[in-house]
Amino acid sequence: MAKGNGASRALFFIGLGIAAAIGVVALLRTISDAGQAQRVVPVVVLLAAAALTLITVGLRGALRPGGAGASYRHSTRLLVLIGVILLVGLVARHLAIPETYGQRGAFRGTAAREARQRAPRHQGEQACRECHDEEAKLHAKDAHSHVQCETCHGEGRRHVKDPDTAKLAKPGAQADCLGCHQMLPARPGPFPQIVVEEHYRFVGVKDTTEPCTRCHSPHEPLYMDRDLRTARLHPLIHRCRDCHQGPTRNPAMVRPADHPAIFECRYCHSALASDFAKRPHAKVRCTTCHVFFRTSEFAGRIIRDADPRFCLLCHKAGEFRSENAPPGIAWPSHREDMSQGPEDKAKRCVDCHRDRIHITGGQP
Repeated sequence: MAKGNGASRALFFIGLGIAAAIGVVALLRTISDAGQAQRVVPVVVLLAAAALTLITVGLRGALRPGGAGASYRHSTRLLVLIGVILLVGLVARHLAIPETYGQRGAFRGTAAREARQRAPRHQGEQACRECHDEEAKLHAKDAHSHVQCETCHGEGRRHVKDPDTAKLAKPGAQADCLGCHQMLPARPGPFPQIVVEEHYRFVGVKDTTEPCTRCHSPHEPLYMDRDLRTARLHPLIHRCRDCHQGPTRNPAMVRPADHPAIFECRYCHSALASDFAKRPHAKVRCTTCHVFFRTSEFAGRIIRDADPRFCLLCHKAGEFRSENAPPGIAWPSHREDMSQGPEDKAKRCVDCHRDRIHITGGQP
């Protein structure tokens, strides 16, 4: 009789477990969207755990030697413990998850409304212009015109509210600039990139840890004498580094005879290129001074920058320059020392040193 009662109990546990499993399958089949899934997840978890436990207990009692007459008192305690743990977990989950979670997939239903009610962290360039109009004008005409102020200075919410106390960051370290301008194969070739050691060697900076701001102003890094947006449109320029990027490239490598043709300045400006090859700047790439900014797949803006500060990026004298640096001058004292009249004090470098670059005119 005892054996019969033990077998009945084992079958009873197995039957309850199978029923719970069927309930799990039925619930899963009725789920049609994420909102329903969020509502039934606790029930599915509870039923799945109960089904597994009941079937395991029933089979263990039925298959063990003499199991038909075994006591299930220990199993009852185990089930009660599991039930208490699941109950506590479900209550904690209910308290931790917002009420509107799951109304729109894996998001809170009120998230969009709350976001609209929060004050924006970033204020935009117009807010900066209200107090920093001079910097904004310089920024708008130069190579960083498309970079938002808060990209470098951080969010301006607190600064706009209390400018005397909440100060913005003033980036000036080399790492701040290299975050965008370090040579990386993943970046497109036309994007301005440098290998620090090569770039500093070219301009004669002896310490490769010097900050970029020793030569470049963040607000007008190339000191353009005209607004970039009004510069002359030019057909797309393909440079070697558009395909050959990275610090391992060899600038001295000779192009093979069967290499695909690429754009070279001499194709359209042969007279200028021939004359330039005889001048002191012959080793300088054309696009070092005639800076090209790609605007589409077919064209870009090209700058013929004659601002003296642009020339000083290479020729400004300073203790940070090495002995092999390009000829350096003190500015603006150089122009004042060489002036022979009031009209000379407004001259640009190219007005007196054109013979060190190339001829003018004759071609587009």
